[in-house]
Amino acid sequence: MTEFDLLFKALKITEDPLKEKILDIGVLQDVSKNTYILEQGKYIKWLALVVKGKVRVWQENEDRQILLYYVEPIQTCVLSLSASFRDCKSIINAKAIEDSTIIKIPVRYISEWCIKYPSWNTFTTNSFIFSYEDLLRSYKKLAFNKIDKRLLDYLELITNKTNSSVINLSHSQLAKELGTTREVISKTLKQFEHSGIVNLKFKEIELL
Repeated sequence: MTEFDLLFKALKITEDPLKEKILDIGVLQDVSKNTYILEQGKYIKWLALVVKGKVRVWQENEDRQILLYYVEPIQTCVLSLSASFRDCKSIINAKAIEDSTIIKIPVRYISEWCIKYPSWNTFTTNSFIFSYEDLLRSYKKLAFNKIDKRLLDYLELITNKTNSSVINLSHSQLAKELGTTREVISKTLKQFEHSGIVNLKFKEIELL
């Protein structure tokens, strides 16, 4: 099964004309880890559909980053999707955080397909709904949880995913993930260490 077949099956695309169009104009591309897919301030020419891998989406202002969400396989970045309906510059950055495979669709087809093909309209609608819910969850954490709560929750999330109590992330990387500064992360981790919650080493945090 090809990457395009995987996409058609996952998105439940049944219309043969749409399949033929995607096969004709879609560009299959392997993206190395740490490669930008979208950059803030640049015009969006392609809608990238992630087939394999994972993409981080964030906004940046000077030395601060706000993580918006991650794009998983058979998903797309909803903010770039919304920009596809009008000619505008990207307000976000998107970077592959692991080796990934994407299918790129020229943005000029996106709105037309929503009208012509029910399966594509369903996909774009669901993408907006799911990403809106993700953004609301992120906003809730930023608005109502203090940094110590957010940091501890994030450390626990990482250890649960990796099945390891050791987290190999620098203070700067944690700051980017949580939308704060390295100094705030370092101060909070020091407080955790004094409380016996973590053991700190160079670019390594052990959750006790």
